Amino acid sequence: MNLSIIIVCWNVRAELLNCLSSILANPPACEYETIVIDNAGSDGTVDAVRRQFPAVKLIANDENRGFAAANNQGLESARGRYVFFLNPDTIFKNNSIDILLDYMEHNSDVGVCSPRLVFENGRIQKTVRRFPSYTGALHRHTFFKAFGIFRSAYRKWLMKDFSYNKTAEVEQVIGAAMMVRKEVLDNVGPMDEKNFFMYYEEVDLCYRIRQAGWRVMFVSDAEIVHLAGRSSGQVPVEKTIMAMTSLLKFFKKHRSRFSSTLFSWFFKSAFVANEIIRLVIYAVLYAFGAVFFISSLKRYIGDKLRYSAGLLKISWQKGLG
Repeated sequence: MNLSIIIVCWNVRAELLNCLSSILANPPACEYETIVIDNAGSDGTVDAVRRQFPAVKLIANDENRGFAAANNQGLESARGRYVFFLNPDTIFKNNSIDILLDYMEHNSDVGVCSPRLVFENGRIQKTVRRFPSYTGALHRHTFFKAFGIFRSAYRKWLMKDFSYNKTAEVEQVIGAAMMVRKEVLDNVGPMDEKNFFMYYEEVDLCYRIRQAGWRVMFVSDAEIVHLAGRSSGQVPVEKTIMAMTSLLKFFKKHRSRFSSTLFSWFFKSAFVANEIIRLVIYAVLYAFGAVFFISSLKRYIGDKLRYSAGLLKISWQKGLG
């Protein structure tokens, strides 16, 4: 068998069913299998898949094991020479999967390739990155951003100058649609479920694959629609905390012990300080809206206030990293 498509889902039944329908409507030319892992969702996904897509290999977890662990469950039963890690909020277009397979077949030194991802309206998503840096992380998540400090490092990390109209080698691609050679995974190991519950597991995987001498490629000719964030969008505060926690774990794993420990301490302090400042500002603005009866301002700032308060509460209870 040439291809195993692995999809991990959590409470996104409608999106998953649309995704599976799009695969059937635009199937790969080769022999393939589709493996769905439901991470203990409560929206009837398991019954719907069994009823509407009986050919799909379905794994129903009793608990949410996280994105990395669930993908590894699918990998354990995958029989394809290539593994396509795919988010459930994606929609296949034409022969995109065949373009990726053909590219892998004709480029034996490529370990990972990824298509161009677009929103429903056709707008291109920014999906390639360099590996994260300390300074870029500070700009993204702390008060350094308000002052423009380390902005160039942040832009470099996100490859703001990258052209999505040409195929090119990159350091990493996001895990929403990522094709990997099975032999590469056999060599470097699966996703690191010990360190990453969700977020940065694909960054870590791309890092290890490049360290082993394989290339990571963005293939512009293949295009897939990605609705983006349908699962994690259900828990926005937890999503932010998980992302930052995984980022710190990535640094801890791949940077020196001294520098990663020092950075982690400074980053956490800067993040908490940033949210306290935001909380004070939002509280003042909320009071202003209440005094002058500006209901739209109250609603907008109220959401921001609850978000910052939630971040502080969870970071205090669970910590980061």
